[in-house]
Amino acid sequence: MSVLACCQANGSDLIWSAVSLRGPKVSFWAAWGKSAGRTAPHPLLCHVVDTTAVAARLYGLILGPHSRNELRAAFSVVGDAAGWVALLCGLHDLGKYSPTFQALNVDLAERRFPEIADDLRRVQRQRGLPRLDTPHGLVTALHMKDLLISWGAEPGAAERIAVALGGHHGYFPGSQEFRQARAQVNNHGAERWKAWRDDLVDAVISVLGLPDPRTLPWNELRVSTSAAVGLAALTTVSDWIASDERNFLSPEHEGDLEDYVRVADARADAAVARLDLQPWIPPKDTSFTGLFAAEAPRPLQSVIENLLRNRAEPTMLVVEAPTGEGKSKGALQAVATLVRNLRLAGVYVGMPTQATSHQMLGEIEAMLTHAGDTSAVRLIHSNAREFLDSRATTPTDVGADDPEDCDVAAQEWFTRKKSLLSPLGVGTVDQALKAAIRSGHVFVRLVALSNKVVVIDEVHAYDTYMSTLLDRMLMWLGHMGTSILLLSATLPSRRRDELTASWRAGLLSCVPHDVPPLPTSTAYPRVTMVDAYACMVAQSDVSELNRERIARLELVDDENVVDWALSHASGGKCVAIVHNLVNRAKTTSDALAERIAALPDSQRPQLITITGQLAASHRRTVEADLRSAFGPDGTRPPAIVVGTQVLEQSLDLDFDVMLTDMAPIDALIQRLGRVHRHDRDMQRGALTLAIAGIEETSAGPVFPRYLASVYAPMVLLRTWALLRSETELRSPDEVPVLIDAVYGPPEAIECPAGWEQAWSRAEERLLRALDKDKHDARLMYLPLPVGTQRLADMTARPQNPGNTRKSRHR
Repeated sequence: MSVLACCQANGSDLIWSAVSLRGPKVSFWAAWGKSAGRTAPHPLLCHVVDTTAVAARLYGLILGPHSRNELRAAFSVVGDAAGWVALLCGLHDLGKYSPTFQALNVDLAERRFPEIADDLRRVQRQRGLPRLDTPHGLVTALHMKDLLISWGAEPGAAERIAVALGGHHGYFPGSQEFRQARAQVNNHGAERWKAWRDDLVDAVISVLGLPDPRTLPWNELRVSTSAAVGLAALTTVSDWIASDERNFLSPEHEGDLEDYVRVADARADAAVARLDLQPWIPPKDTSFTGLFAAEAPRPLQSVIENLLRNRAEPTMLVVEAPTGEGKSKGALQAVATLVRNLRLAGVYVGMPTQATSHQMLGEIEAMLTHAGDTSAVRLIHSNAREFLDSRATTPTDVGADDPEDCDVAAQEWFTRKKSLLSPLGVGTVDQALKAAIRSGHVFVRLVALSNKVVVIDEVHAYDTYMSTLLDRMLMWLGHMGTSILLLSATLPSRRRDELTASWRAGLLSCVPHDVPPLPTSTAYPRVTMVDAYACMVAQSDVSELNRERIARLELVDDENVVDWALSHASGGKCVAIVHNLVNRAKTTSDALAERIAALPDSQRPQLITITGQLAASHRRTVEADLRSAFGPDGTRPPAIVVGTQVLEQSLDLDFDVMLTDMAPIDALIQRLGRVHRHDRDMQRGALTLAIAGIEETSAGPVFPRYLASVYAPMVLLRTWALLRSETELRSPDEVPVLIDAVYGPPEAIECPAGWEQAWSRAEERLLRALDKDKHDARLMYLPLPVGTQRLADMTARPQNPGNTRKSRHR
C-alpha cells in the first residue's frame, strides 16, 4: 500500500501537517498534498513510523531494567510487548491530525483543501488574541484514551498510557484538561476527524505486522507508575531523535509504505548509533586489581569488592571512611561490578562542586585508559564546555573539530535535559537533583538515571534544602530500581538512616517511616549495604596512612594568624590557611603579601590564594599550580596557601600544617584530611590543626561577622563546646562519636555555663531555618512515588529545575 493510499481512506487525504511556528521543524513539518502536479506523502504518517523505529531501538538502551520489566509485564498480555510500546511512542503526535493544529496555517489549507475550510475557520486564531487552541499533545491524550478503551482497556490504564504519550512536550495533562479538551469539539474535530486518526493508526498497525488490537485482551493491561514514567521518557526521547532533520527527512515522492518502514529502520539504526547511546561494557574482570593493576586494594576497597561481588539486584551502598582511604576508586570498582552484574548502561557520578567533578573525570578516564576502553565520559555541569576547551591539547579532545564527526553530533545532542542520557557521566550533584523537582521533562531525567549506577560523593556536605531534595530523588530512584552509592567521610548516623530509608521506601513502595531501621553500629570506617530484603553493616580497617592519626589542636587569635603562618613557613613547611569567608581570606592574603615582601629573597615563601570568586580561567591555573606543588608527587616548595572551602573539598592536596577558621565538626575533620594526606614522614613534624576565628567571652564564643550566613551558629556552638577543652583529635576513632554528638539529639551536648542565652537563640534560629528549608524543598519536589496515581502530579505547578541550591546558606 502506498503512503498516499494509506492517507486517502475515508477522506484522510485532506489532512496535512502545518508549518511549525517554533522553527526547528519547519521543513520537516511542511504542508503536504497536491502541488506542482505531483503528490507528496503524509509527513505525520512518516513521523509516526520514524518515531516507532527509534523507540524500538531505544527500548533496551535508555530504560532501566525495572522500567523495562514493568513495561514488558504490562504489555505482554497483548503479545509483542516491545512492538506495542514502540507503536504507542510513535503515536505521540496523533493530536496534530486535528482542526486545532491544522488551523495554524488556514490560508494554506483553504488553497489546497477547501472542503474542510469551515472546520479550520471555526478554530482559527484571531490576530492580536492569545492562542486558545487545544495543544496537540492533549488531543493525542484524549484520542488515545478513547481508542484504548475501544480496544478493551480499563479506563485507568487507558488514561495512564494516554497521559504518558500526551506529555511528550514535558508536562502531563490532568483530569481538568481532559474535560476541557473533550468539550472543545471544534478543536479536536469530533467523530469525523477521530475516524481519520483511527484510520492512520490502523494503517501503521497493519504495516508493522501487529495483530488487530480489537482481538487482544487489553482489559488485562495494568500499567504501574514506573512503567508509565518509562513510557513517557521513551516517547519523548524517540520524538527528539526522530524530529531531527539530520536523521529523518520526509520523503518528497509517493512510495510504498512498507518500503518506507525499511528506510526508517535503517535511518533509526544510524541515528541512534551517532548518539553513542550504547551501554558501557565494563571489563570481564571488575575486581580492584583488574581495574587498577598497579595498586593493591586498601582495606576499605576490599570490603566494597567482597560485598558486591555477586550482587544481582538493586543495591544501595553507603561508604563512610576518612579521606585518603580510596573511596573514589572503591566506588568505581563497585560501579563496574554493578553495571556488569545488573546489565546497566553506565554511571552518573554527582560531585559537590565543579572542581571535584573535574578531578573525578580524570579518575574515570584513567580507569578506562588502563582497560583500553575508548568510551566517552561526559562532563555535565554549566561550565563543562569551558573546562574541556581549556584542557584540550587539540580540538579533537573535545570532539569539536569536524562537524560531520558523529562525536560532534552526539555532543550537541547531549545538552540540558538530554545530558544525563549519556552512558558515562560525571558532573555536579545538582544535575541529578533536578530529577527530584516538579518540572518539564522530569520523567526523562529520572529514566536517564534509572539505567545507571548513581554515585553521590560528599553526601554529608549538603544543607537541609538540598538534602530534602536528595531524599525525594532517592525515593524515586529506589522506586525505579536504581542502584546507589553514597560516599562520605563524616556522615551522622541519623542521616545515614534517613538516606537508606528514603531509597528503600521507593524500592518497597512504602513511606520511609515504614522501612525497618538499620542495625546500630559505631564502627568506622564502615560500609552499609541495603536492598529490598536485608541490610548489613561491614566494618573496615584503615590503611596505615590513616591509622591512629593524632592531631594537635591549637587556638590562635586572629591577630596572630599571619605570624603563625610565617613561623611555620620559615621552617620550609607547606602551610594552609582555610577561612570561611572570602573577605577574611583576602585580608590574610594581603597582610601576608606585605610581610613576605619585606623578607630577604631567600626567605620568602611562595604565597598562593584561591577562593570560589576567582575567574574560572584564573582558578584553573591556580588549581593546576596547587596540584603540581602539593598533589601526589608534588614538588612541595615552602609556601603558604590561603583559601576558602575550596581547599576542603575540591583538590587532592597535602600540607604540613593547617590553620582553619572555626567550622562545624565535619568540616574541621574534612580540612584535617588535607594535612599529612599522602605520607606521614616524621620529619614533617607533628600533625597540627590550628583554629582561629573565635573570641572567647563569658557569655559564649563570638564568631566573625556574617559567618551565620555560611554555617548555623548552633552547630558552631555545639562543635566548640566539644573541642574547646581538647588538645588533640584522634582519627579515625573519635570521628563517629564527635559527628553524632554535634548532629545528634539536643541532650548529646550540655550547654556550658554562661552560654545559655546564646545557646537558646541559636537553637531557635536553627529550628526555624530547618523548617523553612524543608518547606521550601517541599514546594519544589515530586510527590511520593507510592502516592503518585496521576502522572500529572509530577509536572503540576512546575518549578525551575535549576533551583537545586538555596541562594543563601544557613
